[in-house]
Amino acid sequence: MSYNFEEQEQIAQMRHFWERWGTQISAGVLAVAVGFAGYYGWQWWQRSQGAKAAVVFEQVQAALQSNSPDKIEQAWAVMQSKAPGSAYAGMAALAVAKSLHDAGKNEQAIAALKWASEHAAGPSARSVARLNLSALQIDAKQYAEAIKTLADVPEPTFAALFDIRRGDLAMLQGQRDAARTAYEAALKALPADSSQRAAVEQKLQSVGGGAA
Repeated sequence: MSYNFEEQEQIAQMRHFWERWGTQISAGVLAVAVGFAGYYGWQWWQRSQGAKAAVVFEQVQAALQSNSPDKIEQAWAVMQSKAPGSAYAGMAALAVAKSLHDAGKNEQAIAALKWASEHAAGPSARSVARLNLSALQIDAKQYAEAIKTLADVPEPTFAALFDIRRGDLAMLQGQRDAARTAYEAALKALPADSSQRAAVEQKLQSVGGGAA
């Protein structure tokens, strides 16, 4: 095949360009390829982990339906070991805690909620776990532990519920001033149309506070 002078010149320029910059270009292409591979690999890994967590969660649900505390604890242990960072783990902890509490296994229920309050995916899930945990601790008269559970500032959405729980806990301990302060804070945080306002106002009046 014959080339004219202009074509030969273009080929020579391309050859020179590639000889000079080919390594860098190849490295750049490789870096981009690796970047894409890493991104899609991460997406695949996330989907894979989510699928595995869903399977384990189904095992937890099956154990819950069996009403067997032993099976529930075994399934929950599998969830903790195989999918602790998934959203399913937080949901499983709440369900497991309720079932174990209903079965009279309060220590195990508290342990599940403690795990969820520290490890559940997302602050909202951890806040729900802490509320439920504080309720079980109060029922067990573990007041000092309940105070610790309620101490940290929760998600803003849960602020009023935490204040109500703090007020109830203070009332049980005979701390009327602390209860009044907590109920007043709860009323400030509750929306004007909240169905809980009337109950909180009654609690506030019972400790010498005025209705908002």
